[in-house]
Amino acid sequence: MVGAENHPALPSALADAPLVAASLLVQEDLILMRRDDSGWRLAAGSLCFPSSWSLLEKFGKPLQQIHEPVPGFGPGTRPAELINRMFDGLQGQAVERFNWSIQADNALYHPLSNVERIDRATNRPSRFPDGDVRAHAFIRVERQTLRKLPSSRDILFTIRIHLDPLAVLAWHPDRATLALSFAAQLEALDLDQLDYKGLTSDRDRLIEHLKTMAR
Repeated sequence: MVGAENHPALPSALADAPLVAASLLVQEDLILMRRDDSGWRLAAGSLCFPSSWSLLEKFGKPLQQIHEPVPGFGPGTRPAELINRMFDGLQGQAVERFNWSIQADNALYHPLSNVERIDRATNRPSRFPDGDVRAHAFIRVERQTLRKLPSSRDILFTIRIHLDPLAVLAWHPDRATLALSFAAQLEALDLDQLDYKGLTSDRDRLIEHLKTMAR
């Protein structure tokens, strides 16, 4: 649970806001994106379980700036333009996608500021100082959905976190297939992607562990 000293009580003027009421009814984090002259902008949000980002830093910014730290998704790139087009063309149906990361603890609340991200990418510290990825590695999966709201035409972006020890793969009936697939994804990451995910110093150990698990 996040301490109240870091997150003050909600202002009384916002207590009855629809987004607040909705956030208390579902497990997902809720982010509202709104179109203006600058593109799709983060207009409102209820974020309890961030995955290495800060709502305060992203609030009010357009998609291109929000995704700027992501390798290959900065302003002016083709992926950034494709995301904008997808948002523009989204209709009533929900779009679902998944994102993954590796962390060294079981904390659902996992914020990271831009300064901390740059420091991590520059110094490339090990996430597992004792070298034991078996005991400390957790798979963090985000189930994300996007849907355009019928009246406002804003886009509701939802994020649901699933967090499991990496060790649970050892008991899965398809552990060999899953472990080798995961190892292949890690092997395919380039240096910028590894720095972004904070795995530069630990990728080889993770891959070795996954391949051992697959035997």
